[in-house]
Amino acid sequence: MKSALIVIVTLLLTGTLSAQTFDFNQINKKAYEYTVSVNLKIEVSFGVQTTEAKSRGIGTIVTNDGLVIFDGSVIDDNDPYAQMAGMQVNTEPKNIEVVMMDGTIYQAEFIGVDHYTRLGFCRITDEKAGKFPFLEFAERNRFKIGEWLMTYTLLPDFVMPPLSSDIGMISALIEEPERFILTVGFNELEIASVLYDSTGAAVGVLGRLTNPAINGMSTAQMMESFSQVEDFLPLLGVIESDKLVKLIADPPTKGEVDRGWMGVYLQALSRDIAEFWGIATTGGIIISEVVKDSPADTAALETGDIIIKLNDEDIPVDREENLSVFQRRVADLGAEAAANFTILRRDDGRIDTLEIMVILGRAPLTPSEAPDYEDEHFEMKLRDMVFADYSIFNLDRGSFKGVVIKEVEPGSWSAVGGLMPGDIIQSIDGRKIETVDEAKKALIKLVEEKPGEVIFFIWRDNKTFFINVKTDWE
Repeated sequence: MKSALIVIVTLLLTGTLSAQTFDFNQINKKAYEYTVSVNLKIEVSFGVQTTEAKSRGIGTIVTNDGLVIFDGSVIDDNDPYAQMAGMQVNTEPKNIEVVMMDGTIYQAEFIGVDHYTRLGFCRITDEKAGKFPFLEFAERNRFKIGEWLMTYTLLPDFVMPPLSSDIGMISALIEEPERFILTVGFNELEIASVLYDSTGAAVGVLGRLTNPAINGMSTAQMMESFSQVEDFLPLLGVIESDKLVKLIADPPTKGEVDRGWMGVYLQALSRDIAEFWGIATTGGIIISEVVKDSPADTAALETGDIIIKLNDEDIPVDREENLSVFQRRVADLGAEAAANFTILRRDDGRIDTLEIMVILGRAPLTPSEAPDYEDEHFEMKLRDMVFADYSIFNLDRGSFKGVVIKEVEPGSWSAVGGLMPGDIIQSIDGRKIETVDEAKKALIKLVEEKPGEVIFFIWRDNKTFFINVKTDWE
């Protein structure tokens, strides 16, 4: 008991002494100029249910024309569990207010959310606002365990002042599955808050290290993670300045994707498999399937090939949890980049080493990134089909076409007629539909014609149906 008290007192004293090294007044003076509150009104749709939610979090102005970063996880609708079940989840910001620390309110437009860091981006749209004070991040190549960092917590809007200082400590320098500066002492309410070192330099923002097994898992693996409580416990740390500078220079934009893509399904080269095949390597990627007409297919990669190097750098992937690290390396190269792979190819007991260059394609859009259209008469929202639809439902991309129903308003013509979220519309009143634009034109044409009923030809659960939807134009 006495030793425990000594440890607690030591930690408290250490934290107090460390806090004294920060010039809080100087940091506060700067932080209050570019720190903001980001107030979101979000429409969340899940199947036939639609609700409106509100979110308030800390943000930072990072360019003089009003670009703001904030925690974008509240508008993340790429839930792998929902996709596995064929459910259509849509989270869309309907209104964004950026509130300065002096109470000035600006309207902002949503830009997008980064696929990996989950940082959101918006831009202030008030033309009369002029130029904004903004934060520039300092580059730090090295961090030390035991080093103290400070940040701010956004307090409730009825409290003044609006910010509260907080300090935390670097607790580990994680190298696998990827480099991550782990911290203790901070909490999830502070995610996307700027982190300052003892010199007052902004060295990053607080972010999460998510379990990469969830990001890259197959549908067969998804259910297993429900029993793994540790997958859901947040590991918080530093999103470093080099990543932030790149994102600020080229913010992720909804509907526009520039991530690199090979077009392969992957499996980790585990130590057991490597030993069984007699391969002396620390890890690699087994290609379990090549997508037809993908960049990998064009480059003549084959199922069973083992990737051991990317651009002359080893790939130390020896378990499934590390697959997403390789996927991120490919994505970060960008579309149209040349990626040089060192390949091991097994043939009749012989192992050949090949060098193959792949010109990466543009990564397929996710369901949330796909172009969509909302029809006010049939009260449903549609989107283009994406790669995930074809993959999950095992559909042929060359021959199968249509648009996916994202949302159906309860009590609408569509709902009463029997249309459901997740249905894939292939024709409307005899007009073949392959894209959202074609669906929009067909639905606008119906407004002119005002038929008493409309026949939708749809795909659902591996079957096709004709659904008769009654209308009441008056």
